[in-house]
Amino acid sequence: MSILSDLHELVSSNVISDETAHQISDYYKKKQSGSMSGKNRQLLLFGILGAFLVGIGLLFIVANQWEDLPRSVKTACAFLLLIVPQMACVYAMYKKPDKVVWLESTALILFFAVSANISLVSQIYHINGDASTFILTWMLLTVPLVYIMNSSAVSIAYLIGILSYSFAIRTDGSALWSNHLPWFLFLVVAPHYFKLIRSSSDGPLTKLLHWVVPAVLTLNLTTVVHNFGLLMPPVYFTIFGIFYFIGKSNYFQYRTTEQNGYLLIGTMGSIITLIFMSFKSNWEKLSSKSFPFDTVSVSPEFIAFALLFALAAGLLYQEIRKRGLAELKIMEFSWVLFLFIFVLGFFTTVSVYLINLAVFATGVIMIREGAGKNNLSTLNSGMMVITILLICRSFDIDLTYVVKGLMFVCVGIGFFITNWWMLKKQRKNEA
Repeated sequence: MSILSDLHELVSSNVISDETAHQISDYYKKKQSGSMSGKNRQLLLFGILGAFLVGIGLLFIVANQWEDLPRSVKTACAFLLLIVPQMACVYAMYKKPDKVVWLESTALILFFAVSANISLVSQIYHINGDASTFILTWMLLTVPLVYIMNSSAVSIAYLIGILSYSFAIRTDGSALWSNHLPWFLFLVVAPHYFKLIRSSSDGPLTKLLHWVVPAVLTLNLTTVVHNFGLLMPPVYFTIFGIFYFIGKSNYFQYRTTEQNGYLLIGTMGSIITLIFMSFKSNWEKLSSKSFPFDTVSVSPEFIAFALLFALAAGLLYQEIRKRGLAELKIMEFSWVLFLFIFVLGFFTTVSVYLINLAVFATGVIMIREGAGKNNLSTLNSGMMVITILLICRSFDIDLTYVVKGLMFVCVGIGFFITNWWMLKKQRKNEA
């Protein structure tokens, strides 16, 4: 039963005043009018899909007779492919300014049309170039659409494009731009993203951006790896800690887990990093290498870590001032503990056991949290963490097949018992 249908009963029972009832009604009407309905979401989804298919279809039609066309006709086709989407964008801006589906679809068509135009002109006039130059030109020409058309779809495509550019400059070896340029290019769409956050937008593309942004930033960290790749685990763990802080912020407080990409990527990324470092071979490689400080201190890996550490430390300091040290959850300062264990690994093998203990403790904490909140997904996630830890240790510990079999049988029985107990607890609470 909705809140609006109960307002009359609440007023009659003198629970709330008539004025309060009107205020509540006006609030939810405004919220409903401002949010995108399920029908509009489907229109937006299929509008974007249609825009993509139209672009691909036009390319195939032109390509069918492309070789037989004279150069002048080819050039006209290339620019016609660019002009028509521009006209569609102008129409959407002036005739359909309040229709998100029109704005996003036409903007995305123009986004891909620019790519097709660059490719066709290069092919017609035999202009050579590498992949990184092509992607960078494409992204710089289309990023204004994010602000002109207020397009979140183009911002997502742009972020993925810049990520592709950062990988391309590593493989081309002929790019004129610095390897660190993509980090600055990501900031171009930051004002649009912050605008969506300030407006508390709950559109489907905004929700997707909350996944794309942390995913792109995480993947782009691979581009800072040069000579000291073994030092990257603290870098990843720190950025996952930052994502966890963001996912626990006020903005995401009342949003579902599926809408909070920062929290899930931060949590799962931290667990994956812990499991990866639970293997003894990683610590043996770390202790066998020499890391002279004068060289490490100017490396991209160390600079990335220093910047992320400063940001994470600032967020942690704010949380301590706001809530106090005793109120912090272990995930909020786990990146500090990981750094301590990682540095300890240069001098002793005890770090291997500490990391394995940390993975086990993480699983236990998740099981306890899931049991306390009657959340089966959290509880089973904790069980999965412990199961994965057992699988990993079964590969690098010399145990008989009987012992390994008994270990997995015990964990399997644990799954059945905990899920049965949780379901029984939920039914009892519902009754």
